Amino acid sequence: MRLRWIPLVLSLGAALTNASCISSTRSGGRRTTPAGGYTAACRGDFGASAAASQFEAFMGATYDFHQAAQSTESSLRDTCSAMATELGISPAGPPGPEGTRAICEAVATHLRAEMQAIGEGSDIAVEVRAEPPRCEARFDAYADCAARCEVSVEPAQVELACTGGEIRGGCTGTCSGHCAVEVEAACSGVCEGSCEGTCSVRAADGSCAGQCDGVCHGRCVADASAECSGECRGSCSVEWERPHCTGHYEPPQVSAECRAACEARVDASMTCEPGQAELAVTGGPDAEALARIERVRSAVRVGLAQLAVIHARTERLVESGRNLVRQLQNLPEAVREVGIAAAACSAGAVADLQESLASVSMTVEVSVTVSASVNASAG
Repeated sequence: MRLRWIPLVLSLGAALTNASCISSTRSGGRRTTPAGGYTAACRGDFGASAAASQFEAFMGATYDFHQAAQSTESSLRDTCSAMATELGISPAGPPGPEGTRAICEAVATHLRAEMQAIGEGSDIAVEVRAEPPRCEARFDAYADCAARCEVSVEPAQVELACTGGEIRGGCTGTCSGHCAVEVEAACSGVCEGSCEGTCSVRAADGSCAGQCDGVCHGRCVADASAECSGECRGSCSVEWERPHCTGHYEPPQVSAECRAACEARVDASMTCEPGQAELAVTGGPDAEALARIERVRSAVRVGLAQLAVIHARTERLVESGRNLVRQLQNLPEAVREVGIAAAACSAGAVADLQESLASVSMTVEVSVTVSASVNASAG
């Protein structure tokens, strides 16, 4: 699937040779410079050459990746802490990824114990009803990044391919593929969200992803070959409105180094709208079981949907971060061409990238662990 985009054309000025990029300090395993490991000057203008453009793209990508890693880790810690409060426990952990892991694993352990105790009642059935998050990585952001990074790309049209997924967005013409509309009613297609009834297929997060024999709360996805008042998935006979790709962007004119940098930048800025999550219980629980159910239900309500957002973001970040690391082998040549300022800046950027990738890997692992502590125990 392809979409054409007119990129922004930026003019590049003189090379920046500010060696102040080299200064940075560490505290508790975290860099403390305002730019997240290297100063704002290191994300400035290094010249108009191909090497300078690629180096600037790499610096911008590592900075954005670092910020996204910190943001998602902080969100995970806040989410687990909120769930702990609802469960009536007070786990603690030091600042940083390992402290976040400790808090979240304590929540997961407690949730598993509570769910097991609830499930021991033979007349009690527990079900997680969830709507998945809706995440978007924008075409325009990728096209803009590609035009900045690759000086060989003419200031004309950049053709982007969406591989490993599909284009989704608004379509005022004919939509060919599928049309997803918001519903709070019966759905004759695939229900994406919560099914108040029997769902034929469930996603890993507990949400419905199949036929719903009852009321669908979320999106109803049906075959389309006409106008679509909701989200079109597939192809559109006219220009897309706010298109995004569920897979990966692949501009054929752009080098592997620029692809890696732009993929990381787009994934770091990906926006997600959380769904909803509820714990549905049927049967006749006694007073003790009812108290447990209410604690778990409150924890699920405040945390499970946000955990799904965190997982969706970090899953993409892990892949694009690893790809960025793989392209580091080509960075020394660009650094030599740009000069001493680039060498000073790149040292901090590489260290930040490695640290951030470790943090993101922890976040995606722990978000799965906490979610599974509820979903694996529910019927």
